[in-house]
Amino acid sequence: MLRLAHPTFGDDALGAIGRVLTSGQLTQGPVVAEFEQALAEFCGVEHAVATTSATTAIELALAAHDIGPGDLVLAPDFTYPATGNAVLQRGADLRLLEVDPETYLLDTAALEQALEERPRAVIAVDVFGLPADYGAIEPMLARRGVTLICDAACSLGGEVDGRRVGTFGAASCFSFHPRKSLTTGEGGMVMTGDGELAARLRRLRNHGTERSGWRSTFVEPGFNYRMSDINAALGLVQVPGYGAVLARRRALADRLTRRLEGLDSVRPQRIPAGHLHPFQAYVVVLAEGIDRDATIAALRERGVESTLGTYALHLEPAFAERRCAPATGLAHSGALAQRTLALPLHEHLAEEDLETIALALEDALRSGVPASLPG
Repeated sequence: MLRLAHPTFGDDALGAIGRVLTSGQLTQGPVVAEFEQALAEFCGVEHAVATTSATTAIELALAAHDIGPGDLVLAPDFTYPATGNAVLQRGADLRLLEVDPETYLLDTAALEQALEERPRAVIAVDVFGLPADYGAIEPMLARRGVTLICDAACSLGGEVDGRRVGTFGAASCFSFHPRKSLTTGEGGMVMTGDGELAARLRRLRNHGTERSGWRSTFVEPGFNYRMSDINAALGLVQVPGYGAVLARRRALADRLTRRLEGLDSVRPQRIPAGHLHPFQAYVVVLAEGIDRDATIAALRERGVESTLGTYALHLEPAFAERRCAPATGLAHSGALAQRTLALPLHEHLAEEDLETIALALEDALRSGVPASLPG
């Protein structure tokens, strides 16, 4: 079976974990600090604050801006539920917005209209790693004094007009889940250029603590969102070679796109000019009338692991029951949730694997995958 993702660790990872274990410092220790510094330098940002996941990173960013009950937060509808969960866990009101049908990114026209509701914050999502339209979103929010938080869970190494993800907005939140191209097993990170914000993020992730020597003072209610040094050690050994990993993934994605060009019923995610896509996932949208779920089953029968792209939150009970979406206006997001398909993409794939993926998809579609309802 050709897998969607394939994290691989060598002896350097085993050695790094061994050094942590023998040190006796297993959580929020020197290796976490090294990992934070290494990724801050990679992204070109001053401060990085490691957490337990991208979800808790987003929640910390919201908490550090005192966003909670009575506050409105805008976010795209087409995203993993973690984006919305972080908002709802803070007790804030969530409003879900439409996305572009070709890039899958937050629709800036829909955003501009929703800003009339005077939100406290906007969460822009870098879908499958493709950075959001920050060139338009940042100034739009800055003019109105609205906080921009970037859900950069998938986009480590992405760029917009030569500016690397991690430097946009008040805070950028990353994930190191096993499907990510740099993984710590579980883990996340918030990046920011604001020193005061970084200090509060560090305080909040550790029970609201400020330390002076050996003494802790608990100055505000906080969380236990600390990363372990074991997880950080796994991430740290990958940083030196991460640029090569990104180059390999982009090259493979380009070749797969060219290989699929003859399939009229398959359209890859469109990459806007000036955007550099790190391809945490390679996602296509199938033509209307093709049953995406049946296609996934057919691909797996042919030895190719695949899955849906991601979710339209307004169709999920947790968000529908809380009336997070407008009555109309999320048709593109809903269609993408039904028709997007993630194909294997990782640096261990060989040329013949790309051919296997393409042939399996061609065969699955040619064999008469049952038609789904339009939309």
